Amino acid sequence: MVVSAKPAHLDPQRVATATEANVSRLVSRTLTTFRSEPGPPASEIVGDLATDAGRPSEGNRVWDFQLKDDVRWEDGTPITCADVKYGVERSFSGLFSVAQPYAKTYLADTDGYAGPFVGGNNGGKGLQSVQCVDTKNIRFVLNQPIGDFGYTVAMSLFAPVPAKQDTKNDYDKKPFSNGPYKLQEVTDQQLVYVRNSYWDAKTDTVRKAYPEKIVIEANGDLPTVTSNLITSDGDFADTIDLDKNVAPNFVQQVVNDPDLSARSVQGSYGGIRYIAINSRRIPTLQCRQALIYAFDKRKFRAAAGGSIYGDYATTMIAPQLKAHKNFDLYDSANNLEGKPDVAIKLMDEAKNAGKPCPPTLTLAIPDQKDIRRLATTIVESYQQIGIQLKINGIDPETYFDVIGNPANTNDLLWSGWIPDWANGSAVIPPLFDGRLIPTKANATNNQDYGLLDDPEVNDAISAALAESVPDRQYRLWGELDQKIAEKAVVIPIVYMKSLRMAGTNIRGGFIHPQFGQPDLCALGLA
Repeated sequence: MVVSAKPAHLDPQRVATATEANVSRLVSRTLTTFRSEPGPPASEIVGDLATDAGRPSEGNRVWDFQLKDDVRWEDGTPITCADVKYGVERSFSGLFSVAQPYAKTYLADTDGYAGPFVGGNNGGKGLQSVQCVDTKNIRFVLNQPIGDFGYTVAMSLFAPVPAKQDTKNDYDKKPFSNGPYKLQEVTDQQLVYVRNSYWDAKTDTVRKAYPEKIVIEANGDLPTVTSNLITSDGDFADTIDLDKNVAPNFVQQVVNDPDLSARSVQGSYGGIRYIAINSRRIPTLQCRQALIYAFDKRKFRAAAGGSIYGDYATTMIAPQLKAHKNFDLYDSANNLEGKPDVAIKLMDEAKNAGKPCPPTLTLAIPDQKDIRRLATTIVESYQQIGIQLKINGIDPETYFDVIGNPANTNDLLWSGWIPDWANGSAVIPPLFDGRLIPTKANATNNQDYGLLDDPEVNDAISAALAESVPDRQYRLWGELDQKIAEKAVVIPIVYMKSLRMAGTNIRGGFIHPQFGQPDLCALGLA
């Protein structure tokens, strides 16, 4: 597997990006997981470590799961309820930042709980909303009804960890495996996975585990990687690009050549590419609105490779989700080159009101050639309205940790989002609930990059989560999407598509909607 940068986090409780989540499934099983099949079934969950997708009671406030027989760790010891409970508990520790918010958001009685490493783990009681009925039965007590909690525990955040194997911060370098593979070697550029002899296919209906060995190698030179995969010489016959589309200069060759097109792995999913606008650094609404109006989406997408990169976006919830509401507050669908005249007018209004817009801004991006090229189109967009944009290239391996610190000094931030499951509850709360913005000085786990903390939005999020009728909840998420658009803290650019190149010997590739990538669990060699 080629990736543009080595995954920053392997610890399941610290996994933040789609690539990390995809890779995590090689070694970390969860109570439930998504099917590894192309098409609509990929959005469905099944029992993974658990016998089924969960049994709710008390109006979806209590959820019970039972562990399968013969699920084991890489040393042969059985996986128990205590391991699941401990995995969730360690996500509350202050030792490291946790990106996924769901444990802290959904579980009851979490106020004041600081994880297992302090205070004797709550005086030996641990987190009382995760209960071990016995060694194989786990009960979660929630602070509100959550109808899709079975999807929530599919997140790596809820993966078990055996306390005796927990190396705390160092667990990020080599997590203990209960999946079909275990980590053999970690270098600056590679992760090497080999078989875990204690994984039993009879307990796992999802992971195919075809290859004997999987090597994940970082290489940010996209044109060279694409070229090597097209020619497919040597090891590249057995290689696939996991997280980057075909380089723009090769797109037409791949699309128009039947053999290359058949070999590529392509599809659309519910992901979105967007730019976040830091509302603390740009507090004036008209200034943020001007940045949205001035953005040239056509030039950006053309530089990315055209329509194969994605469809133009006007919302944060993608059309593939039932919670999608179709709106276009900034009239960008009819003005793909932007409306710089409207932007200048808004900037004049701000100036006349004594709140002039800053003439120079900083855009944070992962420092990779293909992203730099796309960022250049954004620089040109803002030159039209008299704003100088400085590009701040950040090491791709640590990029999301850097911008995940709310104290970062970037005005605009390159980002993308793939819903953790197919509902607005996996888009709006993690990206826009201001109550989740960390206050710790060195935090790296913020995902509300625009730093929106609006009481009205926060209350509406709580109301939507509490709505038990799915169709009503979908409507509430769509309305919230529009309300957030009025705050002008994000610029939706495209609903993403994938076009990944594979070597001639690769089989089983399809784009999984949870990752927007080829599903690692399904791939093999001819």
